[in-house]
Amino acid sequence: MKKFATLMLMVFALLFGCSPDANVTSPDDSAKPTAQLIKLPAMKSGLSIEALLTRSKYINGTYGGTFAETFEFQSVSGVVSIVSQLVFPANSFSGGKTIEQKFDTETASLEFGPAMQFNVPVLYTLTVSGLDLTGINPETLNFVYVAQDGSITGVVHEGITMNVATGTLKVTNAQLNHFSRYGFVN
Repeated sequence: MKKFATLMLMVFALLFGCSPDANVTSPDDSAKPTAQLIKLPAMKSGLSIEALLTRSKYINGTYGGTFAETFEFQSVSGVVSIVSQLVFPANSFSGGKTIEQKFDTETASLEFGPAMQFNVPVLYTLTVSGLDLTGINPETLNFVYVAQDGSITGVVHEGITMNVATGTLKVTNAQLNHFSRYGFVN
């Protein structure tokens, strides 16, 4: 009798449980906020800024040091200026390494190398001017670590400022615990 009841239940479930018109839905991810890296204005055609936006410097992590650079390029809407400063406290890493800064030519983001973890956080201040900040909400503006899979994690910092009139974004003393890709998101 148990076998018969189980068999009938299965037949009933197959016949009446699901129809071809049944809507199967995935979990709703639409409520998740999505952050987008803030875009740089397009370069004037014919210009190559790849070499212009990559710099390197030897730093001895035992003693610490500063790696500051200023970059500018002509975009279709004017001059874009990028001021970058890494401050390596003493003992942030062992020995010496050639540190590289490489700026993305499409977004207000950058990548540092070589890949490494720090004993003491490196302090990073970045100012990007000449941006079109129309539609950027200062309440949701953030400076983040961008993982290889595209996920983002906020970075501890002293402050972020935004000046729409000059098209300027600035993060002050962001604490980098490792080198990777970082940028402004909204």
